[in-house]
Amino acid sequence: QDLRVRLQERKTRLHRAGYRSYAEELQYFLKFLDENPYIHSLLTMLDENSSVDFEEWEAGIKGWGQRPSFPEAEEGRAKICHQILRRCNNAGEWDRWIRTFSSANKFDDQVQDLTEAVVDPFVNFLHDRIDDAGNVLFIIERYKLQVEWFQREELYHLYKGNTSAGEASLDRQLRAALFEGGIDYPFSQPSSPSGEADIVALLGSNDPLVLEVKVFDPELGKNNAHIKQGFHQVLRYANDYNQSLGYLVIFNCSARQLVISSGEEEEMDFPPRINYGGKTFFVIPIDVNPQALSASREKPATRRVISYPALIGEVGDN
Repeated sequence: QDLRVRLQERKTRLHRAGYRSYAEELQYFLKFLDENPYIHSLLTMLDENSSVDFEEWEAGIKGWGQRPSFPEAEEGRAKICHQILRRCNNAGEWDRWIRTFSSANKFDDQVQDLTEAVVDPFVNFLHDRIDDAGNVLFIIERYKLQVEWFQREELYHLYKGNTSAGEASLDRQLRAALFEGGIDYPFSQPSSPSGEADIVALLGSNDPLVLEVKVFDPELGKNNAHIKQGFHQVLRYANDYNQSLGYLVIFNCSARQLVISSGEEEEMDFPPRINYGGKTFFVIPIDVNPQALSASREKPATRRVISYPALIGEVGDN
């Protein structure tokens, strides 16, 4: 509820801002969205899940002052609106988008037309998604922090107490966290041509959540090939259920930090994501071993790195 109120207050500030202060107020608004973990994860999923292509939509705009049609789905419209606001803030495309959505002569009226056409539907979309059980990414990211800050020893001993069933034990811990986070049916496992996903939650709709859980413990044979197998499993499940998003959660029980790397000099924001076959897969490692070096003490050379190409390659590769 508090987040809803703060989001509404930010929108109200934009409605009250004149053209002289509007750019500054929009910058504050977008910074607020980026710095709030819950909204940031919603926007990450929005950008990755929606099939709407902004450049393609933009190319279809016929002329100035003729308000363009948004995509039919609210998700697509929200993605377009978010990109427009980013263009105004980052690229200075104010004149471009004001002339698209307003024919007013006064500057103050122009920015208000832009607010009503772009900001209002975008914020309404966020309001509808706040407290929705569909923010799976946020729940998993928060669970990762909870484990790494407070529960390493507990989960590590749970795993080591019976390594033959350790992966299933950690799986159950994540199921419980998803349930507590608002997913009503974390134990629902509808069958698919490829088998059963570790976690398939209906979330009150016909769209199942596809998430696979794997343990990384090279000393016991759960190595890169085991993680790669997990990626191919979640890929098959996503294809079976016709879903555009999938999740691979890796409990790292080794003493070395596990890094999922694109291989590029500048890594993407957390969590790592792989775009493959027209779908997006979030790969989220959780460090469980309490003997692992802290981030301030460990050196890059001691890390265990799994690259995107290694995950996408043949399952039998080492």
